[in-house]
Amino acid sequence: MPNIYELTTEFISIYDALIASADDETGEVSVDLVAALNDVQMKFEEKAIATAVVYRMIDDESKRADAAIKRLTAYKKRLDTERDRVKNTLSDACIATGTEKLRGLYASISFRKSEQTVIDNVDALPAEFVKQKVEFQPDKTAIKEAIKGGRDVPGAHLETVNNIQIK
Repeated sequence: MPNIYELTTEFISIYDALIASADDETGEVSVDLVAALNDVQMKFEEKAIATAVVYRMIDDESKRADAAIKRLTAYKKRLDTERDRVKNTLSDACIATGTEKLRGLYASISFRKSEQTVIDNVDALPAEFVKQKVEFQPDKTAIKEAIKGGRDVPGAHLETVNNIQIK
């Protein structure tokens, strides 16, 4: 069976031929072209429904992937929290007992000195030590409301579009 694109092209071609074949005086058209158009329309409708089913299957799989991502993200967060808790407990225990170095078959423990910058008050820092990130994003909802309210918004306009609904 032809794909949806081929059926669309065939439908349009037969429709155009049907319109072109219409008698200027009587408006009569070719019965063969009407039958061919009906045939291709039935094939198109069948293929369109099958394509919509494929869409729904992909959409369902995408939703399952989103759910799996959420579940795995929560699981990773729990693992990270538990890992940090175990690490802090071990660190506290080693510090309390004065243990600085241990070697084992599967793991080793040691401490190293490092420096860490601690910010007490961000507002008190000189400007040269602060990075500023500015992000501009159009407020599409406000723009839409303004245009619908009669305002002219340079750089934006409303378009009416047809969105396919597949259920």
